[in-house]
Amino acid sequence: MNPDARNIPGERFRAKALEVISPGAPPQEQKTKLRIFLAAAQLFAQRGYNGTAVREIVELAGVTKPTLYYYFKNKEDVYIKLMDSAFAVFSQVLEESARRPGSMRQRLAALFTSIFQLFEEYVDLVRLVNSTIYGPRGATPDYDLDPGDTQIIGVFTDILRTGEAEGELAPQDRHMILVLLLGLFRSMQLPLLVEPAHPVFSQMDIPRLIDLVFDGARHSIHGEAARA
Repeated sequence: MNPDARNIPGERFRAKALEVISPGAPPQEQKTKLRIFLAAAQLFAQRGYNGTAVREIVELAGVTKPTLYYYFKNKEDVYIKLMDSAFAVFSQVLEESARRPGSMRQRLAALFTSIFQLFEEYVDLVRLVNSTIYGPRGATPDYDLDPGDTQIIGVFTDILRTGEAEGELAPQDRHMILVLLLGLFRSMQLPLLVEPAHPVFSQMDIPRLIDLVFDGARHSIHGEAARA
């Protein structure tokens, strides 16, 4: 059974995974643990946690069950560390985006573009995280998603405060704009998860979407008419 190369996470995830599962370990141990980890990532995303057997993970990784249990406590331990790694990559993207200079809209467009690119690169991990959020109770091990939610709300809020200081946003509107931005964040994942016949939107649409959040469709129509 060979892994599908399209579903193997890229170098950024691998680097973060090693920080989580194998800090300071010898190279051979890191290599073996990462093979197990990536095999589990692919299978969990494709078949679900409960639908994946340890036997399948070790077969895909090319190791034995004793090897998996030597490096990980059990299947649940692999899953928890996998989620830790996925959120570590996401957290890094948020931190990098939060430090970018520019206006409120420029920073939001850059942030959403980075998130969109990350989701496109790691579709299976997006699917895995969403199965934890929206799947039936007990379908996956318990995992605390609050730190991730808190971080993204914090980054959005900090950027919106920049808009308040610029006079682009009234303080009383910040909460409702935050709701709209969180909705955009959720909706940009759906095309990757359900694979519609026609893309809902592309990376190139993000600046326009940000403008519509702040300007509204009616304002945009009147503005286009005034410029005509």
